[in-house]
Amino acid sequence: MIQDIETEKFSHLKMFTAGGRRFVWNLFIIVLIFCILIIINTPQRMTPLPKQVVGWEANITRETKIYVVPENDTSIISGRGICKGSFDLIIVVFSAPENFAQRNAIRETWGSYNTSNFRVAFLLGCSKNSTSQLLVEEENAEFQDLIQEDFIDSYNNLTVKSVMMLKWFLSKCPSPTLLMKTDDDMFINIEYLSALISKLSSHSVLIGTLICKAKPILDATNKWYTPRYIYQKPFYPNYVSGTGYLMSQDVASKLYRAALSTPLMHLEDVYLTGICAAKAGITPRNHPGFSYEHFGIGCDTEMVTNHHLNPQELRQVWNMRNNCTTRIKPPTIKPKPLNPCH
Repeated sequence: MIQDIETEKFSHLKMFTAGGRRFVWNLFIIVLIFCILIIINTPQRMTPLPKQVVGWEANITRETKIYVVPENDTSIISGRGICKGSFDLIIVVFSAPENFAQRNAIRETWGSYNTSNFRVAFLLGCSKNSTSQLLVEEENAEFQDLIQEDFIDSYNNLTVKSVMMLKWFLSKCPSPTLLMKTDDDMFINIEYLSALISKLSSHSVLIGTLICKAKPILDATNKWYTPRYIYQKPFYPNYVSGTGYLMSQDVASKLYRAALSTPLMHLEDVYLTGICAAKAGITPRNHPGFSYEHFGIGCDTEMVTNHHLNPQELRQVWNMRNNCTTRIKPPTIKPKPLNPCH
């Protein structure tokens, strides 16, 4: 009798324990489902990604060799005949395929200056417009002064264009000891520039408008915005403005080698004359004749560059060139006694 009672108690206890376990397990499942539903329906406060540079997003490789292909001739229009003969200076003008009017204005003005000591070439990328491409080919057939490389011509691809310039200069232009880069909205005072290069060494030259201690711009609405995934340091190395700079052949060679092992960024002057120059042990220097400013259509005999000129203004400045009364002073590459940085 006692044994039967004990057996019955044990049976009830066993049933209670099993039922309790099922209850706890079911409760756990309900709570888990409830938590999952809360997580799913709660707005996520994730840190937004910084705005990225078009064409150079964080997932795009910036390895220079992939774009420049140093072992191959990548040109569409080679410009091979531009450097025939012997002369001291080649001026490479960065121009977009559609900028026919600007190129013609340069050919008719400062590019026509009567001296055998320099040549002018126009460097282009590719246009998405097939009609523009046909016109570019017709233009080159007439003038034979174009170089065209196989990349989309855009502001953010100016660095690719800069390294392509060095590749072309070093492989197809052996005669000149000096290379100048400029843009197609610039007036170049060839008379003063010729006097300047006659005083320059043929080695270790990298001069222009020197910009020092510039900070990367983190405002995503700014034209020169640089996100931290592209450049992390608080300051850029000192560099010269891309509106116009002059370099010797040995510097061009060192910058090209440095660029081939340096990730690209979209600011071509910062990249080439700052980051790559620092890597190659080259010091960019200031010359007061170079400027990225717009001086209107006046005449200044000691000015090398005048910026932001349309074709009509280029012709006006050219027509005024003989009205300058200031004697050209002996050129110098020494910086001004005051702060040479801009």
